[in-house]
Amino acid sequence: MPGYHVLLALLAAAAPLVGETLDYDVVVVGGSSGGIGAAVGAARLGVSVALVEDTPVLGGMLSNGISNIDSYSYESQCGLFEEFREEVRRHYEPLFGTDPFFKLGNGMPPHINGRSFAAHESLRGGRWEPHVADAILKRKAAELPNLRIFYKRFATEAVMEGNRITGVATETDAGEPILFTAKVVVDATHEADVAASAGVAFRKGREARSALEPHAGKVHFFNHTGEFLPGSTGEGDGAMVSSGLRLCIRNYPVEAGEAHVMTEPPPGYAKEKYIHTAYRGTPGVPHGKSEMNTNPIGSELQLINWNWAESDRAGRRKIYEIYRNNALGFLYYLQHERGFSHLGLPDDEFTDNGNVPYRIYIRESRRIEGDDLMTEADINPFISGNGLIPPLRKNSIGIGEYPIDSKPVRPKSDLTTPDKGEGDFYLVNVSAAFQVPYGSLLPRNTEGLLVPVALSATHVAFSSIRMDPTWMALGQSAGIAAALSVKNGMAPRALPLEALQKEVLRQRLKIAFYWDVAGTHPAFEAIQLLSAKGVADGNADRCFRPDEPLTRGEAARFIFRAFGLWPSVSNVHFTDVPHTHPAFREVETLFDNGAMTIFGIDALWPKEGGYDARQHSGFRQKNNIGGFMPDQPVTEGELSALIRWFKGRNNLSDRGERAPAVAAGEAAAVTRGEACRIILRESGR
Repeated sequence: MPGYHVLLALLAAAAPLVGETLDYDVVVVGGSSGGIGAAVGAARLGVSVALVEDTPVLGGMLSNGISNIDSYSYESQCGLFEEFREEVRRHYEPLFGTDPFFKLGNGMPPHINGRSFAAHESLRGGRWEPHVADAILKRKAAELPNLRIFYKRFATEAVMEGNRITGVATETDAGEPILFTAKVVVDATHEADVAASAGVAFRKGREARSALEPHAGKVHFFNHTGEFLPGSTGEGDGAMVSSGLRLCIRNYPVEAGEAHVMTEPPPGYAKEKYIHTAYRGTPGVPHGKSEMNTNPIGSELQLINWNWAESDRAGRRKIYEIYRNNALGFLYYLQHERGFSHLGLPDDEFTDNGNVPYRIYIRESRRIEGDDLMTEADINPFISGNGLIPPLRKNSIGIGEYPIDSKPVRPKSDLTTPDKGEGDFYLVNVSAAFQVPYGSLLPRNTEGLLVPVALSATHVAFSSIRMDPTWMALGQSAGIAAALSVKNGMAPRALPLEALQKEVLRQRLKIAFYWDVAGTHPAFEAIQLLSAKGVADGNADRCFRPDEPLTRGEAARFIFRAFGLWPSVSNVHFTDVPHTHPAFREVETLFDNGAMTIFGIDALWPKEGGYDARQHSGFRQKNNIGGFMPDQPVTEGELSALIRWFKGRNNLSDRGERAPAVAAGEAAAVTRGEACRIILRESGR
């Protein structure tokens, strides 16, 4: 839509009508989960931060109807979201022994890896009421005096100097303007509103099927059996997944009377729309409440949200009213046609908005064109990954885990097939914990702007990324990047990657996924950083085993990668390291680089003496001439000696030189976690 981009560029270039001008180091637009993450991440580094939010609550959908954790592992949750979950747990802990809700099990499908599952158990802080989420996040924000939040204020346009964003014009519904100027802006809206106003290129809808995206484009899919249905042509289009007003519903006791029962249906009510629904309002939220989350028939609608992003504020309000009436019509249907008169709107939620959420759940809208593009191959490990592990992203600044979850793009009208409608699929077993590259937050050709929510991804990839635990983590990383940019006087794109990753890790975010490396582990930062660099790795089951001894074979692999050694294999030297051994190449490369003396293995050629034509003039070659003991633990002295040896050499050094031997003596084996700390500390890399 080139004409639309031209119009946005003209708007951005024009001087906005402003009253007060406020200057901050960092301005975050959108109080979504990514927005509060960004604001906290930046403010914790001491810079001045303004957060502009257009509703009276904080946390986006966490405080607007999504009342459970959309994640498939606790181990992928980190940073501010992990703090939020712990606060939720503490809030409801007094009810654990008496409220039967906290004894409910988990009904979501498990993963083939035997470990991933829907990580939203109530006993672990996985479920909450909307007003509780709002209160917790506001308390977290209040801990930071350099963070100021402006509620009920709308961003109207970006202010630009060339290709650099310098501020955001805002106003209230009453037309009260404020111009925010900033060194860095974070667009944390679901719609990439600020980015679009700044002239950033973006994509919408569904990409066509490709080698990296077998589930892209037009698709009909039956989740129960994992099968494509006829009509799955893979054609790309501009279709958008459904949206909905995520009502919070209360199960009222009989003694509460009928004050909660609707007496009149909302405008546009038609009971025929809701007949094919299975929703019963079973409590899934504390205090007898439930999320009204029903697809494809119920509280959500398709089609009318396709132009949501391009609509102005008045247009979005009209669409909001349609969604509001549809959701209330569904509630009316449940009360009066299904006999569920015990269901009603809770009187303690959204008390100034008719007890309904302030915003529609816009799952997906514009997605920026960034320096990196995430695709299905980043989530689905079976496309170009290794077993259950997706390809490595060395510039990772966050992780997430959730099935690829796309919703219908059109109403479900054909009831002769068992699928939920065109565009819907929920891929559990072909999704895995993933990394998010920094470049996906950086819009092309625009400086001073970070976009952690509507980031650069295809529709299929975004269908897994678009979950609040992931968004909050990415927002926090974006806020950290923004603050470091301010403190170092450089554009976010120019930040040294390792400096950014180290600060991200200091705020207990994760950039690599392991089941067994908690943020509290002493070697957490070293393991994470070296894993993102591709130096350290775990096993095929994504366990790092940080407290197990580092073996000689593993040490060879770590050193090989840490120093960027050129592969050099001249023979099969060891009986216990055949060419099929996982560390064969690395062990032989250490041999060719003279490092074996560190392990007490001397060079072999001096034993042959001088040239003897009878022995040395032919083409004989000795294979398997000794043992290396690749599974023997490495001592700290041996590891440090390896580091010293390769730190003083390069790939063009004399291959005939030998490393100094390590003094014999008893020494404790070094663990894999401690080895990462030593490599990071002593290698200078």
